[in-house]
Amino acid sequence: MTKKEFLDLVNIHKVILDGATGSNLQKRGMPTGVCPEEWILENADVMCGLQREYIQAGTNVLYAPTFSGNRIKLEEYGLADKLEQMNTDLVAISKRAIQEEHAEGKVFIAGDITMTGVQVEPLGPMPFEELVSVYKEQITCLDKAGVDLLVVETMMSLQECRAAVIAAKEVTTLPIMVTLSFNEDGRTLFGTNPETAALVLTTLSADAIGINCSTGPEKMIPVIEKMSKYTDIPLICKPNAGLPQMVDGETVYDMDADTFAKEMLVLAQKGVDILGGCCGTTPEHIQKMVSALKEENLYDKTAYPERIGKAVRRAVSSERATKDIDLDGAFGIIGERINPTGKKALQAELREGCLDIVTDMAEAQEAAGASILDVNMGMNGIDEKEMMLKAVKELSVITDLPLSIDSSHVDVVEAALRIYPGRALINSISLEPEKFEKLIPIAKKYGAMFILLPLSEKGLPKDIQEKKEIIHIILDAAKKQGLCKEDVIVDGLVATVGANRLAAIETLETISYCKNELGVATACGLSNISFGLPERIFVNSAFMAMAIQNGLTMAIANPSQELLMHAVYAADLLCNKPDSDLRYIERVSQNKISVVDGEVDADVAKKAVKKTDTGVVDTEGKDALFTAVVKGRKEKVLELVKEKIANGEDAQGVIDQSLIPAINHVGELFDKQIYYLPQLISSAEAMEGGIDLLEPELAKNRSAKSLGTVVIATVEHDIHDIGKNLVALMLRNYGYKVIDLGKDVPADVIIDTAIKEDADIIGLSALMTTTMMEMKKVVNMKKEQNVRAKVIIGGAVITQGFADEIGADGYSKDAQDAVEVVGRLLAD
Repeated sequence: MTKKEFLDLVNIHKVILDGATGSNLQKRGMPTGVCPEEWILENADVMCGLQREYIQAGTNVLYAPTFSGNRIKLEEYGLADKLEQMNTDLVAISKRAIQEEHAEGKVFIAGDITMTGVQVEPLGPMPFEELVSVYKEQITCLDKAGVDLLVVETMMSLQECRAAVIAAKEVTTLPIMVTLSFNEDGRTLFGTNPETAALVLTTLSADAIGINCSTGPEKMIPVIEKMSKYTDIPLICKPNAGLPQMVDGETVYDMDADTFAKEMLVLAQKGVDILGGCCGTTPEHIQKMVSALKEENLYDKTAYPERIGKAVRRAVSSERATKDIDLDGAFGIIGERINPTGKKALQAELREGCLDIVTDMAEAQEAAGASILDVNMGMNGIDEKEMMLKAVKELSVITDLPLSIDSSHVDVVEAALRIYPGRALINSISLEPEKFEKLIPIAKKYGAMFILLPLSEKGLPKDIQEKKEIIHIILDAAKKQGLCKEDVIVDGLVATVGANRLAAIETLETISYCKNELGVATACGLSNISFGLPERIFVNSAFMAMAIQNGLTMAIANPSQELLMHAVYAADLLCNKPDSDLRYIERVSQNKISVVDGEVDADVAKKAVKKTDTGVVDTEGKDALFTAVVKGRKEKVLELVKEKIANGEDAQGVIDQSLIPAINHVGELFDKQIYYLPQLISSAEAMEGGIDLLEPELAKNRSAKSLGTVVIATVEHDIHDIGKNLVALMLRNYGYKVIDLGKDVPADVIIDTAIKEDADIIGLSALMTTTMMEMKKVVNMKKEQNVRAKVIIGGAVITQGFADEIGADGYSKDAQDAVEVVGRLLAD
C-alpha cells in the first residue's frame, strides 16, 4: 500500500481496526508468562480464528500479532536470534485469515510495533541511534513479510515514537500510523501533551496519529479535540472497553459492546477517521461499532479533508510543550545567550565539557520571557557536534522551551535535529549552496521549521528587490520538498544603522512585505542594528517597537534586557494584540527596570525562576546543592558534595539539610504536574549520585539507622520495570534499604527474600492487566507464611480498589507517592 492509497482509503469511509488481541487469546487458552508471539506461532489456528472474527465484524485493517517482536523484547525470552522468522510467520497468520475470509484487497495488514521497555538517553541507557536500529530491524522484516502499512502503538514516549517513525522512513515507503497512551491528566507518562504529539508527529510525516489503550472512549474525547487543532492527517482512536475490574480472580472490563459502540459514535462525530478497540474489546465490540456507524450515516464520512490546511502548523515544541507562532499574536523572543562568541567564561566551560553556564543561561532566559532558546556551540578547541548533542540532551530535560539549532555546519544541525525530542527551529537556511541544497531536505525529514536568511553566495543582497528574489527562491524550494510557508520564518536581515543610514527602513520594508503580502512569519537579529553605537539598548528598543508595528513576529535577542522586554510588551499593547494589556501590566508590575547589556550576571542566573506552562519552580534562597538536585544537575551535585566532604561537613547533615529537602521539593513539583517523569528521574539520579559519594563517610560512623528495608519487584510474567526502578531509586534516596529483585519475579522468590532480609515492606509493580493477579498470589503467600512485611502495590493498571480487593496494605500512584505511602505504613 502506498501512502496515497492509504489516504484514499480514509477518504472513502471510516477505517475500522481490530480489537484486543491479548485478552481474547487468554480467554482462548494463552497462559500468563509466556512470550505471546511464541505462543501465537505454536497456536496459529487460535490467532487466525480470532482475526477471522474481526474481519467478519467489519475490520478493514488487522494488526499483525508482532507487537513485541523487536530485538529487545524478544531477548527477554531468549528469542532475539529468531526475530526475522518470527515476524515473517506472524504476518503470515494475518494473511491466512484474510485469504480464508476471501477478503484480499478489502482488508489490510498493519505490522505492529511498540516500545522496547528500555529508556532512551538522556533518561536511560539506550543511545537514540541504537533505538532507531532496533526499530529498523523489525520494520525491515515486516516490510519483507508483506504488510500493507505500519502501526506504532501504545507509546508513552514521544522520543521513542520519533525513533520508530525515523526508522520506518529510512527503510520503507509504507504508510505509518502512530498512537500514544495518555494518562488521566491528559499527558503521556513522559509529560507530552496531545498538541505537542500531534504537531511533532505530523511534521515528521506520520500518515495518521492518535490514541490507544489509555481509557474508554469517552475520556479520549478531550485528547482528540486537542490533537485535531495541530494535525491535518487522519486521526485514530483505539480505546479500551472501559476500566478493568477483578471478578472471581479474572480481569474483566466494565463496558459492554452496545455501550462501547454508542460512545465510539461521539469520537466519529468529533473527527476520528480510524476506529478500533484495545484492551477488553472483542469482535462483538467491533461489530456493534460498525453497525452503529452505518446506522448513523457516519461510516461513509470522514473529517480528514476538512482539516487539511486548517491545523496549526506554524509552531515549534519541546517534548512537553508547544509554542505557537502567530502572525498577529504576542511577540516572541528567541533567546540568544547560549552562544560562546565573546563569552570567555562559557568558552572555558565548554572546553571542559561542562554545561553549567549553558543551563543557567537557559533558565535565566526562560524566566525573563524567552519563547525559544537558540543553541550555538560554535567555537575553536571543542568538537562542536559532540557538544551540541550534549547540550540538546541536557536542555531537553531542564526546559520546556523549544530549541533553535544554530550552526554553520550542516552535519551539526542534522545530528541535533535527529535526537531532539520535539519540533525544533533551524537557524538558518540561506541561498548559499551548501545550506540551500542540504538543509531544506533535512528540515523536511525531521519536521523542523527554519529561519530563511536572504543571503546568497554573493553575500548581502544589493537592494530590496534582490532580497525578495532570494526569499521567493528559498520558499519555492521548500514547497517542492513538501514544506509550506507556515514552516518558514524570514529573517529581516538587519544591517548596522551606523554604517547604513537606511538599514532600519530597508529591514522594516522586508518585514512588512513578508507579513502583509506573503503571509510569512519574520524574525531578526536585533542587536545588529545598533552595533558600534553608544547606549545600544535605546536604539534596539526603539527599532523593536517600530518593527513590531510593521509586523515583525519575533526577534533573536537577550530577554534579560528589561528595557527591551518592556518595550516589546508596550509595543504589543499599542498594536492592540489579544490580551496585550493584561500581559503588559503583569510584566511591568513584576519586573523592575535594570539595563543589562552584556553577559548574564552570575547572580541573575543563580536566582533564576523556571516557568513552565503549569507552574513555577523557585529555588531562590536555597543552597547550591538543593538547587542542583531540583534541577537535575548530576555533575554539579557530585562537585558540590565533594566540596562538602573536603570541608569536613557531616555527611548525614548534607543528606538531611540539602538532599532530602530537595527531593521532597521535586516530589511536590511532580504532584502539581510542574515536573514530569523526565525531570523526576533526572533529579532522583542526581541525588543518588550525591548519596553514593557520601556513603563511605556515613559508613565510618553511621549514627543514622536505615528507615526500613524494602523488597521490590515487578511480578512474575511482567517484564516492565520503568516505574519500579524509579520507586526503588526514590526510596533509596530517602534512606531506605532497597533490595530490587528486578522484573518477572515469582511470588515465592519475593516472599523468601522478604523473610531472609526481614523486610518491612514488599513493593510490587505490574503494568499489564494480565499480570495483576500475580500480586494477589504474593499477598496470599505472605499471609499463609505469616510474613510481617506490609505490601504496597502500584503500576499503570493498578487502582486503590484493586489493592483493597486483594488485601494489599497500600497503593501508590507514582514514585513520590510510594515514598509517602511507605512512610505512613511504617509509622502505623
